[in-house]
Amino acid sequence: MSTYREIPLTSYQKDIWAAESRAPGDPQFNVVQHERLTGPVDTDALHDALTRTLLGHEAFRIRFAERDGVPFQWSGDPRERPGVWEPDEDLSGREDPAAAVTARLEEFLAEPFTVQDSPLVSALLVRESSATVHLALKAHHLVVDGWALNTVSGQMWEAYARGDAADSARPRLPHSVVVEADAAYRASAARERDLAFHRDTVPALFPRSAGAETPGGPGWARYGFSVDAALVDRIREGGGSPFGVVAAAFATYFTRVHRSEQIVLGVPFLNRQDERTRSVVGQFANSLPLRVDLRPDASLPDLAEQVRTRTAELRGHERLALGDVLRTVGELSGGVRALFDITLSYVRFPAVALPAGITRVASIMAPVHRQDALAVTVHADEGDGTLRIALDHALDVFDEDFPVAGVAEGIRRLLAGSVEAPERPALALPLVGEEERAELVRAARGPDVAHRTDRTLHALFEERAAAHPGRTAVVDEATGERIDFATLAARANQIAHALRARGVGPDDRVAVLMRRGPDLPAALLGVLKAGGAYVPVDPGYPRERISFLLQDSRASVVLTSGETPPPGMDPSVPVLTVRELLRGPSGPVEPAAGPHHLAYVIYTSGSTGRPKGVMVEHRSVVNRLAWMQRRYPIGADDVLLQKTPISFDVSVWELFWWAAEGASVALLPVLGVRAVGGRVLGVGRPVGAGAQGRRRTLQGGPVGVHQPLSGGRDGRDRFGGEGFRYGDGVHTGSLDRRGRAGGFGTVFYTNSEATETELDLECRLLLEKKKQ
Repeated sequence: MSTYREIPLTSYQKDIWAAESRAPGDPQFNVVQHERLTGPVDTDALHDALTRTLLGHEAFRIRFAERDGVPFQWSGDPRERPGVWEPDEDLSGREDPAAAVTARLEEFLAEPFTVQDSPLVSALLVRESSATVHLALKAHHLVVDGWALNTVSGQMWEAYARGDAADSARPRLPHSVVVEADAAYRASAARERDLAFHRDTVPALFPRSAGAETPGGPGWARYGFSVDAALVDRIREGGGSPFGVVAAAFATYFTRVHRSEQIVLGVPFLNRQDERTRSVVGQFANSLPLRVDLRPDASLPDLAEQVRTRTAELRGHERLALGDVLRTVGELSGGVRALFDITLSYVRFPAVALPAGITRVASIMAPVHRQDALAVTVHADEGDGTLRIALDHALDVFDEDFPVAGVAEGIRRLLAGSVEAPERPALALPLVGEEERAELVRAARGPDVAHRTDRTLHALFEERAAAHPGRTAVVDEATGERIDFATLAARANQIAHALRARGVGPDDRVAVLMRRGPDLPAALLGVLKAGGAYVPVDPGYPRERISFLLQDSRASVVLTSGETPPPGMDPSVPVLTVRELLRGPSGPVEPAAGPHHLAYVIYTSGSTGRPKGVMVEHRSVVNRLAWMQRRYPIGADDVLLQKTPISFDVSVWELFWWAAEGASVALLPVLGVRAVGGRVLGVGRPVGAGAQGRRRTLQGGPVGVHQPLSGGRDGRDRFGGEGFRYGDGVHTGSLDRRGRAGGFGTVFYTNSEATETELDLECRLLLEKKKQ
């Protein structure tokens, strides 16, 4: 009988215990060795062989408990036969036996262990047909890893072949080898070197839904696909290893998803340093962060070589437990305690000798860990060379909007591209087929619809001003001033005449250094009528940025409403206030600019380097406004809220859409938007006060504006009895559900910051009269 002795947990076990304690009763640390067996399998002999093999390993007698918050383990009686077997099941009579077996195995995998003071191993035998049975050996990662289960399988088949009890007498290395190896490492200088190695890892993670990392969350599912042996052979012939190329393909795919330049994959390492640790059944496996950097010109073979090199570097530091790596890196932005949420396991265990006539297809099954979005397991078949890839995925990430089947198809195409176009940059390899790509391009472009290609922005405004001179064009929310179309046209003409007299013509840039106010629409229209292109410059910018924009744009004139440009600008560039220009003739201005001339030049933020000026012609803006009008028509009864700084290109439709369609614009006071942490939270007063019965339109970024903006549940308090629908601009399913709950209004999406090609991340909110 064994002597009871409490033993501390290893570093790897402590990590698992901590995660298990945060989600008790969760199967996330289950691991199953699944074997599909075809041929004359003696199931009674298989039962006996597995039972005897398990008896020979101390790991399956280990029990766990906790005292005063400190976990410990001990070994049970070696003479006690483990009651590990679930009752055998025969599903061969089902309508679809293979599907029934798959469902039962997934159910078996999802059944959690009771971790404290209970066996952490279980086995199930399921019959699919007279010739096919399935063996599933399940254990908890506290006691074994995938390598250990494959070792057990090999020994089980040895015992099965002998058919006697001799195997149970063979000496096996005790579980204490695992504990002793960890203790020796923690006291070594090698651990300090490993700590230093891992300090600079930066993650790229998927946003997760609320409750995703708790039991009862959105759940997980498995999707499988294969890479045929012929393609694998071509990868090898090209000098690549299947693991390196597959890892490079996943890295490429998800950097494109994250729109990042690097990604961190979690790669499980065997972490068995010698023959002694390779032969012991226990938990050594350790997942570590593998960083992959994607240079724009790097081919997939280049990335595969990077994976090979960095994996070799990591292997020299594989003993440091992931929890210690996290503590070394420290808390990341947003309180994140993870370095990766995609893991990639490449399983190629030693071949197992089988009795004649029996074939075996083995795989490792494991649920997604709660903090992970995707667990990729690549099984390399010893026989035909096929790669079988399982994608265990979190359903709050991979849903109907981001189907995991699409991920599999993208990976297949990247792998094919690595051998068909090995020199091509990985970021340029196609993720979809030509037919699907053509369909996506058609859908993105939409139908070709005729629009007025002979018009400029200011010409569209002039048509509306001539047709409805007395209609309100601008409402200044700060002062209450109201400007009709005729007055606005006259002011714009005065500014245009003054600028034309100073030499402004087609494609000349005029910097508009102004805050939002009643003079702003006239200034912009005046610049366009003169033939120039406006360059928006926010007076709140740092002095250095203002100087850069004025110099880089080569502005010929600077318009202000009283702001003083920073010192150091070209003294030859005149600085004019709008008010001083409102003294000249107000009659029509002879057209100078056409549809192909510049309308404005807007600069990027410069967050990735030097700001870049993007030149946009009249025809492009007219086309955009024509699309918006077809999709979300507005008219005389509509008031648009102008709230976006004019230095941001989303402001363009706020500034000109209403003018082209004869609607009105309400200018939000500069301090009317209250921002916390970069999120627009509210509006200080009703839009278009005094204009009851008119529809209000505003745009907003991916923000939560419902409660703060409305002051109530449906938007009635601050919008004169009218409501609106809203969305968060990130998860379309969530937005749609919230929108329907409102029951009125319209939510629409469009491109955000076209100058930086950020697509479909900005939501727009249309406020309409509640439908009766």
